Amino acid sequence: MSLKEKVKNALKWKKNSEYCAERLGITEEEFDKLKKEIQAEGREKRKEEREMGYATDDCTSSYDIESGQGKITGISNTEPKSPEEIIQILNIDTTQWKLSQYWNKQMSDHWRISALITKLKNDDTAHIEQLLENWKPKKFSPVKRIKSEGKKDVCAVLSLQDIHFGKQGNETIDKDFEETIMDLVERAHASHNLKKIYYVVGGDLMNMDSWAGTTTSGTPLDNCSTATEAYTQAFDAIYWSINFIKQYCDDLQVVYIPGNHDRLSSFHLTHALSRAIDDPNILWDVTYLERKVYTWGDNFFAFEHGDVNTKNSLLLYATEFPQQWGITKNRTLFTGHLHHKKKVEYITTNERTGFMLKILPSLSRTDYWHYHNKFVGSKRSGVIELHDYHKGNICELTYSPD
Repeated sequence: MSLKEKVKNALKWKKNSEYCAERLGITEEEFDKLKKEIQAEGREKRKEEREMGYATDDCTSSYDIESGQGKITGISNTEPKSPEEIIQILNIDTTQWKLSQYWNKQMSDHWRISALITKLKNDDTAHIEQLLENWKPKKFSPVKRIKSEGKKDVCAVLSLQDIHFGKQGNETIDKDFEETIMDLVERAHASHNLKKIYYVVGGDLMNMDSWAGTTTSGTPLDNCSTATEAYTQAFDAIYWSINFIKQYCDDLQVVYIPGNHDRLSSFHLTHALSRAIDDPNILWDVTYLERKVYTWGDNFFAFEHGDVNTKNSLLLYATEFPQQWGITKNRTLFTGHLHHKKKVEYITTNERTGFMLKILPSLSRTDYWHYHNKFVGSKRSGVIELHDYHKGNICELTYSPD
């Protein structure tokens, strides 16, 4: 075997030049020189190259008509970095086929590309177009907000976590959700002037996070709908709620909080809503952070789902958010997860500084798993809190759809 053939075989090891040269007993410069010659010879063999370095003569394909699946392989002089490059290199007709999966393998002087493709159904495009054409979001007439002498300026916190769209027993949860939002916001608006509302979205908004109907971690669940049906129901409900709430306040801050059931789905949903709703008076925080903090006057508002240990929350938030902690005196952490209402207060002896942990209730109904494990008895409800700019919490309104 000639030295050039040995170098050609060594390229398959996928090791650096120093390693290969040492194994072959030659210098690194000799190895690199022969490597370049081999690569140049390989390029010469391809007479017709595409723009991305692909040779059409090297393309092979096979199709299974009954299953609507196909496989295409090809060669590229450079490594493709995106699905778009794969589609161009393999000349996939995207009007007939969808790229399902692809992988690249480095050879001695080129890259071998393999792709699995799926036949598009003829009615897919028409079906999607029909859905978009028929989807008409509700229109909302602006509320005539008159600030009377007796109305006090406040900030509201509305955190309805643990809705669990798609969960067994929650077939009509969207109606309960709508009733709760309307009652809480309208009552708060009737008694106070809502300068700002912090509206928390997420925290197990949906019951599942996969096509198989499982949580993010893969736990099987009792569901009443498919993943797509739950997503659509949740999207419509949150879209409606944001447009409804924004009519009653000067500024609306939408805060996304990931839950343990739907980490990926709820993020996608909230991110999509932030693009679908265009309003300069709405601020969006769709960052994928598990703990978020905001300040309004002397108020410190912290939000998280509550599925991770909250026993050290006081020290954690004081350490993680020292600046916000230092400029405020009314500090509250709002969580969910447990589906029942609970309040834990950490306060100094002079009652001048402290920290409040509030576990908020849920609107979700009981499924079989909760019934079997005796997690029953909690009252389904939603809560909105009103806060004074300096004094902190001054009012709490509750609504139960039962």
